[in-house]
Order: sequence, then structure tokens, then C-alpha cells
Amino acid sequence: MFTGSSGSGGGIKNMNEIHKVEILSVKSLEDSISINLRKRDYERVSELCYALLTDFVDSLSDISVLSKLYLAEIKLDENGNRISDLKSFFENLILYNPEKESLIKTSFYLIQKCKVSLGLYESAMGGFQEIVNQNPYNYEGLIASWDYAATSLLENSGGSGGYKSHGFDEDSFTDDPTDKYDKNKFTNDNRKNIRKNIQTSFRSGFVRETERVKDLEKKIIDGKANRKEINELKTKNILKEVIKVKNPNSSFQHVSDVNSDINKVFGSVINKNEKDKIELLIPEEYSLSQNYPNPFNPVTRIKFSLPKESSVKLTVYDILGREVKKLVNEKLSVGRYEYEFNGSSFASGVYFYTLETDRFVKTKRMVLIK
Repeated sequence: MFTGSSGSGGGIKNMNEIHKVEILSVKSLEDSISINLRKRDYERVSELCYALLTDFVDSLSDISVLSKLYLAEIKLDENGNRISDLKSFFENLILYNPEKESLIKTSFYLIQKCKVSLGLYESAMGGFQEIVNQNPYNYEGLIASWDYAATSLLENSGGSGGYKSHGFDEDSFTDDPTDKYDKNKFTNDNRKNIRKNIQTSFRSGFVRETERVKDLEKKIIDGKANRKEINELKTKNILKEVIKVKNPNSSFQHVSDVNSDINKVFGSVINKNEKDKIELLIPEEYSLSQNYPNPFNPVTRIKFSLPKESSVKLTVYDILGREVKKLVNEKLSVGRYEYEFNGSSFASGVYFYTLETDRFVKTKRMVLIK
């Protein structure tokens, strides 16, 4: 038999309320949560989640229990009191579990969701933006960017004039002036430690992800990356491109933005109801594309791809083989490139352009018509 009390999780709902939960093991408790969630017995789910997170947090094997608790409390909440207590509970988890990075990050994210439910839109947007900033290469940042946009619509509908970034100090704690918390539950030192634990967890994750990207880039440049690693870097680069805060003007625009992000991240775009593969960010081979438009007057664009870091020359010649323009003459990293050729100072006629690297040479013809 378990009797709820203040433990490593920092206490349960209302910090004084006691639940009696029959416990055989942490695994049976987790299973019971899932079963009662399917039954939509949210009161029981809430009790079990609080029990698990209060006295068994050190044995926690499934971090999704945090989201399950949030879902149960949202379903049960009628006047905001439960959500306010839930927000305090998540803050206690952060306070008393400084070494649990995943627990802290998930709790911090759900705190922002609680703020939205409580109408603390500006504060929630600040939190979502922080998650976006600290997670440029993973799905946590992507989800937070969507939540930021959705919250901005809620705030604007309330006529508050939009989000104003108040910022956070990386080295010293400054309380969010738009946040609301129970000062009877948290001292100033508590708040400083909560912030410190959040910063430490985010910084650790950011450094780890950044180092991983550098490692993958080096492997690709050295020709040592396998297919899985190449695809991993492609995904991270796509995520970095799409993860950014947006302030949509309407729900329609928000849905459109989310769909666009999903299409980019999962490798497809919609074109006349047909799915085509998105262009790979990391080329598999050297290539030189036909210029477009062709014929042209007087401007055209030339694209090429580099699967390895290379010294590159892109040169334009006239029909007699004389060099008329050098568009590129430098060392370039892995990637896809596009350069413009302006023929306004040249006569009409046939021209050739050549891409030359240490491992690849290719020439194509183009026609200037004035």
C-alpha cells in the first residue's frame, strides 16, 4: 500500500492531498495508468500518475507519464485550480530532480501548456521560444514552434497586442515577470534553482546535439558516413530550416504552416495532390544542372551539387573557348549551390559553362538571345 507524501517528486496534487494506491511494482503502476487512460477514467489516471511521480520518480522508465498526467488533469479541470496545482507540481519535479534532463525538459514544456490553459499567453510564448532556441535540430523544437504559433493566435484574439519578448539571462536567474506562481510554495531560492536546473538541462542537450551535427558533417566530408548517418544529418538540417517561431495571422495560416513543415521534415511535398520526394539536402554525387531559363535574356541561373568539400571553379566560355566570366573560384562545403549569370554585357550567341573540382568536370551549353 502506498500513501502519498512529499518525496523526490516534491509532493502530489495540492501538495497536501493524500491518495491511497495499491502498488505491486512500478511496471504494474505504469500499466495501470495506460489501462485507465483507455477507459477514460481520468480521476484514476491522475491518482496513479501523481503516485508514480511522487515516490517512484527514481525508477521511472516511461517519461510519457508526465503527458498522461497533463491530459488527465485537463480533462478533469473545471475552474483552473487543478491546472494551477499541476503547474506547481511540474515545477517541483524540476526543483528536486536536477540530474534528470528528460524529466526537466518535458516538465518545462508541459508547464508552458499549463500556462496556456491558465491564460498566461505571453509567459507561455516566452517558454516555447526558449525551447525552440535550444532545440534547433530535433522534434522538441518543432513541436514548440507550432505551440508558439497557436498561442500567439490566442493572445492576439484577446487583444493584448502580440508577444513581447522579455528574454532570459543565461548566467543568472531572472523570474519571468509575466508568470504567476504560488509564493507560499516557492521561495526565491527555489525559483533560482528551478531556473538553474532548466538552463543546465537545455545547455547540455544543445551542446550534445551541436556536437552530433559536427561529427556527422565530418564523417560525410571524409567519406566515412553510412546511409543511416547521412539520412540523420539530412533530417537535422531540414529541422533546423523549419524550426522557427511564427506569428500566423489566422488559424488557416497556422494549419498551412504546420502542414508545410510536416511535408518538409518527412521528405515530401504536395503538388497537384501528388507526392514527390523532397530534394535531398546532402547530395549523393557531383552534378551540374542545365541553366534555367535557357535560352535566356539576359539573366540565367546555374545549379550544381557537391557531395564532398571541394575546390570549385565555375567558368563561362564563349563559342571560341575564350573565358568570359568566372562565377566561382573558391573552396566550398558539401551542399547544393545556385549562381546567377548576367549576360547583359555580352553578345547574343552560344556559350558554355564548366564546373571543375578535383574529382569532377562537366560542361553544358546555354544560349543568350537579345
